[in-house]
Amino acid sequence: MEVPTILLNRLLEEAAKKKASSLHLIAGNVPTLRINNQLVGIEGENILDADTLKMIINSFVTPEEAEKLATDKEITLAKNFAGTFRFRINVFYQKNLPSMTFCYVPETVSSIEQLKLPQIFTDLTKIPSGLFILAGTHASGKTTSAAAVIEEINNQQKKHIITIEDPIEYSFISKKSIIEQRQIGSDTKSYITGLNYCLEEDVDLVYVGEIRKELQKCMSLILELATGNSLVIMEVNANNTTRAIEKVLTAAEFEISDEAARYSLADSLVGVVVQRLLPRRGGGMVAGYEILLTNSAIKSLIREGKIYQLESIIQTSRKEGMIMMEKSLEELVRNNDIRQEDI
Repeated sequence: MEVPTILLNRLLEEAAKKKASSLHLIAGNVPTLRINNQLVGIEGENILDADTLKMIINSFVTPEEAEKLATDKEITLAKNFAGTFRFRINVFYQKNLPSMTFCYVPETVSSIEQLKLPQIFTDLTKIPSGLFILAGTHASGKTTSAAAVIEEINNQQKKHIITIEDPIEYSFISKKSIIEQRQIGSDTKSYITGLNYCLEEDVDLVYVGEIRKELQKCMSLILELATGNSLVIMEVNANNTTRAIEKVLTAAEFEISDEAARYSLADSLVGVVVQRLLPRRGGGMVAGYEILLTNSAIKSLIREGKIYQLESIIQTSRKEGMIMMEKSLEELVRNNDIRQEDI
């Protein structure tokens, strides 16, 4: 039987060579790559069995991580392989069999300019406080976009930045700014303790990775930070602006009243960007965006709880930089960046 580490390194090298966005290892299947949003089996590889997958898992998890996996039946990690290649890894069970997904994390942080991000991301680097919600589904590029903003500030401004992540994906080196990266479990007990620490610190920017299990207990702390002197960039798993704001309000209402939650969000919200990655014509990926920027009309609707009327404001505020996802994708089709059938 092939040594698990040798097998895994070969598969990861193949993923890097083919510029795959992810590698999937599932019992009963050959190793599979996602290339330009299409799943492709790796030619010449054998079908994976449960024993092989367990040995692969054991080759990179720590005893503490193995214990958590045994208890929760799932774990998300970030690990370096072959020295410098970093991957975000989801290990989980399906049909009582282990499975893994590896997503490559680039060694260097791409800039706002390189990613061709909308203007709101550049504007964010100049905003002193408030809440910015960065939404999208899994593997939509949220963390990459947030990292570009953090690195831009790091290069240009003297700020105190704290990230709270599970796991830490991009590693930053402090330049003009001071950056402290805290991983749940190893650097801070939970998102709650990490956020409470930020409330007691002199911090300019707090980046909060996607919170999966504690959002209801964290949202009031996030709003408190954002209404103070900190800019908070928060990731949310949602496929549109309305759903993202609903998710935030529903979570906040577990700790404070619904009226207080609405007013606090209206006062602190800077904007919401929803990202979606699609295969680009000719190879690679390109992003579509839904953008909401807070103005007096948006604030009023949020305070009144009329969340479903936000779409109409976005649709009529293109000159202010807002856009619906549908319109963004239409423009990508019109510019021959993507195919209509890929939407």
